[in-house]
Amino acid sequence: MKNLDINELNLNNDNEESFEYERVFAESLVDLSEELTLPPTALSIGDHEYKGFRYRNNTFSYGEFSAIVAASKTKKTFFKSALVAAYIGGQASRYFPNIRTHREGEPFIIDIDTEQGEYYAQRSFRRVAEMVGETYNNYLSFGLEGLDSNEIVRFIDELLQDRRYKGNIKWMSIDGIADLVDDTNDIKQSVQVANKIKRWRRENQMHINTVIHKTSTSDKATGHLGSAIQKKSESVILLKDTDENPEVKNSPIKVSQVYSRGAPFDPFHFKLNDETLPCECDIKNEDW
Repeated sequence: MKNLDINELNLNNDNEESFEYERVFAESLVDLSEELTLPPTALSIGDHEYKGFRYRNNTFSYGEFSAIVAASKTKKTFFKSALVAAYIGGQASRYFPNIRTHREGEPFIIDIDTEQGEYYAQRSFRRVAEMVGETYNNYLSFGLEGLDSNEIVRFIDELLQDRRYKGNIKWMSIDGIADLVDDTNDIKQSVQVANKIKRWRRENQMHINTVIHKTSTSDKATGHLGSAIQKKSESVILLKDTDENPEVKNSPIKVSQVYSRGAPFDPFHFKLNDETLPCECDIKNEDW
């Protein structure tokens, strides 16, 4: 397969002749007299009180994207699987009662893994069905570890335009968003990919959940790509191991929302149960 140049993919079209000023003007002019409502919620974590009433948190909205930020080996993929399972529904609420789906109908759900080989990617994809309790027919999982960054971007572009799925994809997870660029510290590529994600979620009115590593010295996402993703995300969720001793196996993982455009959820914890499935836990109760 030809090694494509990322600049050939028109991630950020610099061709002035193709810029449609009148269309952009009409679409971007904000009418202050129009009463707008919150974007519909795809998935919510927890709730909040407002004027004496309880409302679900608008954690993951349609037409927006989010980021899971964590160090290596902090069960990022497990938590990503938990979100996908929770969005599908079924028995997933048994594992995380505070995460609730707002899915309507039978939309397609795309789950992309760019980091793991076929065997481990399949294990993570099967975990979703185990948590749901059955196979969701419109769940499509892809292991793209064998593709380079340009090919991954091209594949997602083509997938979203595929007439079999176009317009009916409502959730997409990209586990390994850093693999969409050659270098996470390349400013131009990072901004281009962040803008590409914005376009994908806006044009398809779906939620895109991304997974990215944090730096070794702070809780910020890696590189210029991480900065661009965090700045443009609706929600940024940080995972941290509660025990930094590598000899301690299956210590609880703390989940907190470090950035939110809406009401943030309260921090909570999860571990792996006896079936190696992620499950919310009370860190004060060792017999959870």
